[in-house]
Amino acid sequence: MNVECIDEKFSTTRRLTRNRPNCPNLLSDMTSCPNLDSAHKGRSNEGGLRTIGLFKSQEVEPIITVITVTLNDARGLEETILSVLNQTYSNVEYIIVDGGSTDETLEVLDKYAHALDYWVSEPDRGIYDAMNKGLRASTGNWINFLNAKDRFCSSNTIHALASNCLQGKAKFIYSDVLLTAGSSKKEKMVRHICDHERLIINHQASVYHKSLHFDYGLYLVAPGVTISDYIFFSLIDHTSYLKIDDPIAIYDTTGVSQSKRSSEQKFIVDYLINRLPKYKFLVYFICFRFLQTLKLRITDALKSLSGALRNPVRMQPYRGPQSIRNISRCNCDKPYSSK
Repeated sequence: MNVECIDEKFSTTRRLTRNRPNCPNLLSDMTSCPNLDSAHKGRSNEGGLRTIGLFKSQEVEPIITVITVTLNDARGLEETILSVLNQTYSNVEYIIVDGGSTDETLEVLDKYAHALDYWVSEPDRGIYDAMNKGLRASTGNWINFLNAKDRFCSSNTIHALASNCLQGKAKFIYSDVLLTAGSSKKEKMVRHICDHERLIINHQASVYHKSLHFDYGLYLVAPGVTISDYIFFSLIDHTSYLKIDDPIAIYDTTGVSQSKRSSEQKFIVDYLINRLPKYKFLVYFICFRFLQTLKLRITDALKSLSGALRNPVRMQPYRGPQSIRNISRCNCDKPYSSK
């Protein structure tokens, strides 16, 4: 197999071939590696090296696939793209799944199309549906999800992982993650401790073998389900995990929040899959409900108090009862009459 380098500058353009890779089916509900053929050339909602007949080669070193899921975040997407393209590792497969953005995202994708393996922009059924699309389109055996606004800790991150961690028995390599709230010159980062024993895992700060999806399935896509990744992590055998010391990724928490529904679903998963004792499940669930209600009531009270302080009621001077104020209007000299 002839390996080509079309641009030494990018991690995605140093190990390319014109031979279509062999890609087995990933679960029964998937077709074999869709979007690998150049027959899609000319469609306006996809692009990248794959659409002009250039694919990744596994002859020299393993392919590590990075998948970015995004929607209407052109600026954050460009930061993430540069973080991936500037990696020193030479066999990165980069796939971007956009949910049909209406901002400048398509312009950013077109700008870097010469260095992206594959990108697609179309409506989806949510983030887990988009993640599954990326998995179906991947040809690498190792997967990382790095979403818009997030980035690797250094340009040597993937190279270090490939050199030190991917040859062992572990199928899920992860680290602590650095949290930040928006990029700036005075950016402050906080190290968030991850622990697979407690199922505290961050997608951005992990690289795992795609065979885990053959064993446990794709991410669950269903109305109302918001913790498909938590379910997937719960199913993986703990012996497959390996934690490393150096953080893998920087996770931008801007706009991120955990809903009440997500927390309740995690309790249920812990009970059904993670063998949480029944009494603990009931205590946690009842306490969680109580604390959520208490939190809402305190929040409402603070909002009311804040509104009252911003708009105080002006007190009027006392003028006495209405009959006294209007006494001057009466004809006091007129004799009293019961009629």
